[in-house]
Amino acid sequence: ESPACDEDGGCGVLSRADLDASVRMWAWLRPLFVLLFPEEVTNPPWGEPGTVSSPLRRIDAMGRALGLRPGRCLLKADSNLAVCGSVKARGGMFEVFNVAAHLAKAFFGGLEVRESELQSVFDPRGAGFSSAALAEDPKLRAHLAEREIVVGSTGNLGLSVGLGAAALGMRAVVHMSTDAKAWKKSLLRSRGVVVVEHAGLYDEAVAAGRAESASNPASHFVDDESSRVLFLGYSAAAFELRAQLAELNVEVSPERPLVVHIPCGVGGAPGGLCWGMHLAFGAAQPVRVFFAEPVAAPCVTLALCTGKGAAVCVADIGLDGKTEADGLAVARAGICAVLRDLRASGRGELHHRGLHAVRALGRARGARAQLHRAVVLRVLRRAWPPRGGVAAGALAPRGGDPRLLGNGRLAGPGG
Repeated sequence: ESPACDEDGGCGVLSRADLDASVRMWAWLRPLFVLLFPEEVTNPPWGEPGTVSSPLRRIDAMGRALGLRPGRCLLKADSNLAVCGSVKARGGMFEVFNVAAHLAKAFFGGLEVRESELQSVFDPRGAGFSSAALAEDPKLRAHLAEREIVVGSTGNLGLSVGLGAAALGMRAVVHMSTDAKAWKKSLLRSRGVVVVEHAGLYDEAVAAGRAESASNPASHFVDDESSRVLFLGYSAAAFELRAQLAELNVEVSPERPLVVHIPCGVGGAPGGLCWGMHLAFGAAQPVRVFFAEPVAAPCVTLALCTGKGAAVCVADIGLDGKTEADGLAVARAGICAVLRDLRASGRGELHHRGLHAVRALGRARGARAQLHRAVVLRVLRRAWPPRGGVAAGALAPRGGDPRLLGNGRLAGPGG
């Protein structure tokens, strides 16, 4: 077993059995997704119809710019995920449909559902009904319409939760911070979602959403700071990645580790992905994970450096949290204990690095790339692929200008 979420967040301890449960749940949802989103999931990039998946692409032009051999630089394009076009589809949508499944089971059984049940992944084994019922049964749909889903977001999680809830006919309320893009608000409102705008940053929107949901017994709050269901929804993507690498005949071994770079906001999605890969690949196929944060909103780095977790905010060290990457504009981390444990054991290190990879991508595309300095959290040891290694995700350059890559290490507890 591995501790997956901060103890204060109430997530407790998660195990491989929890990860397997999330994989089963995703498979059970496929018939429902085909009914609700036929144009987007009938022919997914990977998997059977109804699978919410993204393509794994070779980007050799960028690989050449970074000094990597052909086939060693890959992009997991979660920007192409169905419905909302971001990794949040793996978490936000998963939790919304997980809540709906629990409600459906209670409805068909003539029972009342407890909020504590909604904090666990629904087990479709022996459920007695298909996920398609959530789209086809009029009485169940009327029951779901009496329920409310609330979330606080900088944009992407709000999209995934709001669009998912709207597709089920549930009332959805999304509290959005000042960083949220106007087009995301407009899209949500066009689907009947209530959007509440806040002048403050992400943590203000989350606090307001949490308070509103707590006042309504028919409401469920999707908590990006501590939800174990969100975490497990993200983690299941590790098996998709492993299968896609095998299909591309990409070997992952101690001599050829997989190096993954993941953009990081509050820490839930990258934490879930990191934990899932740790279990899915195992010791025989080592994965080296890096989190990249905006320099004005490095909330996870700050939480780990100070040892204060969610008690510290980027404003406490004079940062304003403003960034073009609105999905990462988070001032306070919902910290995952698995990351804290990795660092405490000496397997995690903190580094400042410039986004050399962003500049290389701009050159490779023949386009102008705006550079933003970033803080990169090295979650697992060994920075770049050794000769023959594989770089994936936001990409890990080998070599390059040392003035851009840097070596500065941040001091903190245990290091």
